[in-house]
Amino acid sequence: MDKSGMFKDFNFKLVVIEALLDKEPLFLEELTDLKDKYINSFEWYSGDGPIVEIREYLEQLTLEISDLEKIEYLCFDGGNEIYHFLKPDWDGEDSLFDVTSVEGFQNLKNLKTVDYISMCYPKVLEPFKQAGIAIQY
Repeated sequence: MDKSGMFKDFNFKLVVIEALLDKEPLFLEELTDLKDKYINSFEWYSGDGPIVEIREYLEQLTLEISDLEKIEYLCFDGGNEIYHFLKPDWDGEDSLFDVTSVEGFQNLKNLKTVDYISMCYPKVLEPFKQAGIAIQY
């Protein structure tokens, strides 16, 4: 669940966070610290599910408007880096991170293009089309 209230679907929030990772978001330093603490030495990782501490951090994270304004493009793909922050051994072969709603995309005022590779049924992306955002299949 997205506890910040910005997005209906936490997995969609992950797609948004992914789009920000190379744009120097305000949360990057804190997320990098968590990655260093829980992932870069993950020999302790049992593989039973997402790393609880990172998931809780991302669920509660309120994305800043200044960061959201940087997003012009989203990519729905099982190979996105953010999924390996949560579950380092995730192979993309299950529905753990599937998106069921893009509600909240209205917060992405500069979004122009969406690439669809996987991670949801195409009908989930219909609100983008209705808003005039280009979808590349």
